[in-house]
Amino acid sequence: MPQLKCTARRIGDHESRKEEYEVAFTVGQATPRGLRIGYQAARAYEINAALDAAVEVAREAITGDDPDNRGPTDEALAKFSWRAIQSAKYERGSPRSSTLEY
Repeated sequence: MPQLKCTARRIGDHESRKEEYEVAFTVGQATPRGLRIGYQAARAYEINAALDAAVEVAREAITGDDPDNRGPTDEALAKFSWRAIQSAKYERGSPRSSTLEY
């Protein structure tokens, strides 16, 4: 069963109201696909835009490994991305990795 790996790391000012992250998605031995996202937690539209971008990059990583594989739903990818990002929130810049089997 294929696995999507997500590595998230908080960057920028950790005391700021704006949260910024580097996120990378990898399937198998493929080159990681990464992005930088930022949002203010009080602005749902910024969080949604960041998650939409993360889902798009995760989907690129999945189809880059196997163009015929659609993988999990966008909703499942958004939840996975959100949980991975939140796991890195208080790590003071240390990367955190999560995997999703699909």
